[in-house]
Amino acid sequence: MGDLRNKLAEEQVPVDWRALRTHLQRGNVILVAPELDLVAVAWCVASDRARDVAAWISAGKVRKPEQEELTHWERELEKPFRMLIVAPYILIQAI
Repeated sequence: MGDLRNKLAEEQVPVDWRALRTHLQRGNVILVAPELDLVAVAWCVASDRARDVAAWISAGKVRKPEQEELTHWERELEKPFRMLIVAPYILIQAI
């Protein structure tokens, strides 16, 4: 657990919405609620901890961005996010 978690923590990068837009077209951008630990969520996804991920999804804490959010971010292309890739997903969290 520690090795993967450390690897994910090192791979976490800041990025703005402009850089994320192209990934959205593939449908693999997943928004993580700000109260969750992005690395912990990525670890659960990478480790196939379906029960944990399903609980976050049902609570609306891990989801695809809604159209209203996308529209807002398109007006604010420099909106900062943290990003982690857990193929095929791009996990993002607003900063």
